[in-house]
Amino acid sequence: FLRKSSMDELPQFLNVLFGNMSVVGPRPHMLLVDDFYKSKIERYSLRSKVKPGITGLAQVNGLRGDEEDMSITMQKRILADSFYVRNWSAVLDLVIILKTVFLLISGDKNAR
Repeated sequence: FLRKSSMDELPQFLNVLFGNMSVVGPRPHMLLVDDFYKSKIERYSLRSKVKPGITGLAQVNGLRGDEEDMSITMQKRILADSFYVRNWSAVLDLVIILKTVFLLISGDKNAR
């Protein structure tokens, strides 16, 4: 229930209050994952130019979880993160927040 409803993300708001994260931005990955994909995906490091976020463009567009081919899924996530970093605006953040709220209410089929 916690995962499906994304309520397990609520403690991350403490990281936002402490300034370590933002509400919207690329989702952080484990350091081992970062090290692995930096050399495999050209734009991977671009995502580190902004603070990680609780929600992001990739997540609200269904690019979460790890049940598909991870190399393809990760490339799609990085494309979304790159788009976010290069095209950031308050309006884009608002759209992502609204999509996140909608997914919280309706349920995200990709949450695992």
